Amino acid sequence: MGKLFFKERGQGKPVVLLHGFPMHQEVWDDFAPRLAESCRVITPDLPGLGKSALLPAGFSIADVAVELLNFCAEKEIHQCVVIGHSLGGYVALAMVEKNPVRFSGLGLFHSTAYADSEEKKASRTKVIDFVDQHGALAFTSNFIPPLFVQPSHAAIAKVRQIASESGSEAVKGYTLAMRDRPEQIKTLKNFKNPTLFIAGAKDQGVPADTVLAQSKFSQQAEYHVLQDVAHMGMFEKPDETASIIRGFLGKI
Repeated sequence: MGKLFFKERGQGKPVVLLHGFPMHQEVWDDFAPRLAESCRVITPDLPGLGKSALLPAGFSIADVAVELLNFCAEKEIHQCVVIGHSLGGYVALAMVEKNPVRFSGLGLFHSTAYADSEEKKASRTKVIDFVDQHGALAFTSNFIPPLFVQPSHAAIAKVRQIASESGSEAVKGYTLAMRDRPEQIKTLKNFKNPTLFIAGAKDQGVPADTVLAQSKFSQQAEYHVLQDVAHMGMFEKPDETASIIRGFLGKI
């Protein structure tokens, strides 16, 4: 596996931001500077997305986590806070499960420690079939608008462009990996350091009440709901989201 592409901004406490699906690290371009004034912010492309090479077919979320852990070791990113958006949260949980002592904090941003429901698994399988028949672009071009409360939000065009760069094998591979990922509630229970939960009040994919429920499993939980936000708080409420994260980092 080749090296992961990444950007780094600022100095101080290391914070790794992991992007969602089917995106890459450019989703953080306007948001990361809000944290970089006081932190060392690292934004890698997950394997197979953006400019990072794809893992062999059949990879799991755990396999992705190993690549990120190796990346952190290589870049001497120690005692960092890892914050994952959506898919990135699944990867962050798997990273913490494998090597909890490396992390001073964990953040789930529009993400969940629960496994997919049977209904969601069936939906993921349909995505794979759709991409096989019509290609990744037909899927990614329509995937983004429902992630926002406002269908006319100015950021949709940018995020859609980012998503459109994802190839079919990456889209199918991650869809399969997300479908088959295990529940990570035990990881939340075992992790001793602070854990941040940020939910969108209008997020249909990761409902805020389910995020609140799982936050109660954490030993040191901090929970926030962004009002009038669906699944893209870094674009829908960037200042409020950044303020929440800065406050969380200040307590670690």
